[in-house]
Amino acid sequence: MDRWSALYAFWSGFGVPAYEENSVPTDPNTRPDFPYITYEASVSPWNADVLMSASIWTRSTSWEEADRIADTIEATIKNGYTQPYDGGIIWIVPNDPLSKHMGDPDDDMIKRNLFGVRYYFH
Repeated sequence: MDRWSALYAFWSGFGVPAYEENSVPTDPNTRPDFPYITYEASVSPWNADVLMSASIWTRSTSWEEADRIADTIEATIKNGYTQPYDGGIIWIVPNDPLSKHMGDPDDDMIKRNLFGVRYYFH
C-alpha cells in the first residue's frame, strides 16, 4: 500500500465512508449519505510533518453523532497512531485545536466537525 492508500485506510477506518476532499461525489445519484468523512491528502519527504485537516459531516438537529465519531478519532490518535505503508509509516497525531464545530450556511441541519491533525512520514 502506498502513502496515499494508507491515508485513505486510516480515515476510512471509523465506520463511515471517507473521501479525499477533492473526490466527494457531487452527482445527486452518487452523492454520499451522511455521515461521512473528508480529509486532505498530502505527503512529504521522510521525517517531515504535514499539518492537515479532516471533517466529519453529519446531518441532524444535534451534534451527538458528529461528536461520537470525533471522540472515536480522538481516542485513536491522542497518543499518536501509526499507519503502515510500503516503505514506512505515517505517524498521525492531534494538532491544536483538535476539533471544532462548524455549520453549513446553506443547511442548518449539517453538522461539520473540523479536525486538525499532523502527519509525520517515516
